[in-house]
Amino acid sequence: MGRTRLSGRSAAWLARLVRDQEVEGSNPFAPTILIPSLIAGSQQSGAILAASVLAEAVLFLHLLWCGWVLLGWTVTRCRRLLRTLHIASLIYAIFIELVPWPPCPLTVAETWLEARAGIEPAHGPFLVRVLDAVVYPDLPEWLVVSCAVLVCAAILWVYLRRYHRRTPCGQW
Repeated sequence: MGRTRLSGRSAAWLARLVRDQEVEGSNPFAPTILIPSLIAGSQQSGAILAASVLAEAVLFLHLLWCGWVLLGWTVTRCRRLLRTLHIASLIYAIFIELVPWPPCPLTVAETWLEARAGIEPAHGPFLVRVLDAVVYPDLPEWLVVSCAVLVCAAILWVYLRRYHRRTPCGQW
């Protein structure tokens, strides 16, 4: 990856969390390694296992959220509630990517749970970590974030186009 700076969106918060938890480094796609007390079966192993499972659940929820933001427009035609929720999700996604504070609550929860489970917390925004590690290892973070914002704006354009082509009875 070769990048040495954190995202401006949550860099200060994550730096404090890592310092407070005394965890260094980050590898979001390394196998989950629990601290040895889990294997030894100590009193804390249940809490560590629970934190580990919850961290994985939040990661999965994060993936579902990204899927909803990216593909939700395909299931919202003539469904007013879903359409409203999806447009709000798109606006929130654009806001959370562009504004430096607050960090994404799913990223905050994921990082905190990973630290509680003894897993090295990942640094930076979720979308940037995933795309950076899997698909675009040499692209700068600003480009990945810009593309994500452009995709969200394009989906909002689809809604605007649907609105302008709505039927006389108001269906769009």
